[in-house]
This record gives sequence, C-alpha cells and structure tokens, in this order.
Amino acid sequence: MANYDEAILRSRTPQPSAPYPLLHQALRIALYDEYAARAFYQKVVESFGPQTPFANIVQAEEQHVAALGKLCERYGVPRPLDPYPAETTVAPTWRANLERGVAGEIANVQLYQRLLPLVAAADVQRVFFNLQSASQDNHLPAFQRALQGAVARESYHAAQGIPPNQAYVRHGPLTSVLEQGFSLLARQNGAFGLVGSLVRAAHPAMLAGLLAGGAAVHYLRQQDRNSPSQPSTQED
Repeated sequence: MANYDEAILRSRTPQPSAPYPLLHQALRIALYDEYAARAFYQKVVESFGPQTPFANIVQAEEQHVAALGKLCERYGVPRPLDPYPAETTVAPTWRANLERGVAGEIANVQLYQRLLPLVAAADVQRVFFNLQSASQDNHLPAFQRALQGAVARESYHAAQGIPPNQAYVRHGPLTSVLEQGFSLLARQNGAFGLVGSLVRAAHPAMLAGLLAGGAAVHYLRQQDRNSPSQPSTQED
C-alpha cells in the first residue's frame, strides 16, 4: 500500500500546489528520509555485523524517527508508511556502503537546508536544525573517517596482491588491530621513509607474528630484570 503523497515523499520536494500544508509536507518528508537512512544502516549491520559507524548511527536514527514522530502527533500529521525495510538493499563491499553513507548524510544535510525555510513553528525548526547538525557534525565525519580507513586498508592489501574483498577478513584481534594501524602508517610515505616501504611490503599476519614475538621477548626480559638476584655461594 502506497502513501497518499508518495510522489512528494519520493522526490523529497514539497509542492506548494499540493492539497497539504507545507508544514504537513515537510514533516512527512523528513520522517520518510529518516526511515530510509534507518533501514539502510540496519541492513548494513545485519550484513556486516555491528561495526562502527553503522551500528552507532542506526541507534541515532531511531531517535530521529522518534523526535519527528512526536512532532507529527503534536500537529496532527499522519506518519507516512515505511516501505524501506522491504525494499532496501546494501552494496556487496564495506567500502561501497561507507561511500553510500557519506552521500546519504550529505543529502540529509541539504534536505533540512531546504525544509527549514518552509516551517515557521519554533519547535519544528529546532528539531530540524538539531537533526541537520547531527548529520553534519557527527554522522558525516564518522562515515568520512571510516571511508578514509577503508581506502587505506584496501590500498595496503592491494600492495601485497590481496583483493579488496579480502581486506576485511579477520585473522584475530591482534592482527586486525595491527592491519588497521599498518594501513594508516603505510600511507605516510615521506614521514616514515624506509619503514613505510617495509610496512607496505610486509604481510599483516607476518607483522603481527613479529610484534607478538617481540612483545614476548620484551616481557621475559622485564621479568628477568625484576626478579631478585640470587646470592653467590662459596665453599669455605
């Protein structure tokens, strides 16, 4: 069953000639857009596990939907039907979904930029502004940082002949953390010189083993230094 104003909701564009007040249209459009974001982020979590930033931001989207729903109740605006859980799909790669997240948050900021001048009610303006700020100041930077990390990680693995879809295979907690760190380190070509070149050329599992072994040696040496010295015995 479609919404009675489906064309307006899909276009995300209020129509002054439509038989609904602009406040009515703006609230339904905003809620409809938050539905779409919530469904997409939830699908990514279902497909890739509860990884940041999707796992965190999907919770924020629930709060956005709740805030707009309260405004709909206050002003007697029917909530639109939510078709997105049934029709939303995700990209096959982590990086592609991050890119879609970046684009979606930019579009959300622009949407509220268009809707804000159309509403005069102070409480609606305040909620719209807060949701826009959350997208611009929190969600968008989180997706941009994650995308930067994904690009670095894929580039690091590509230098070793590992395809992008294998860049996120988890080899254990230590190796996964080291892979992320080395991928960022390897991007600093000028700052690390030879070290950066070696890091780019080394397999992450090998580096993890080397560091784990080095840590064990360091631990044993510390234990030896901290143990009390044994007095020498001499025969009378």
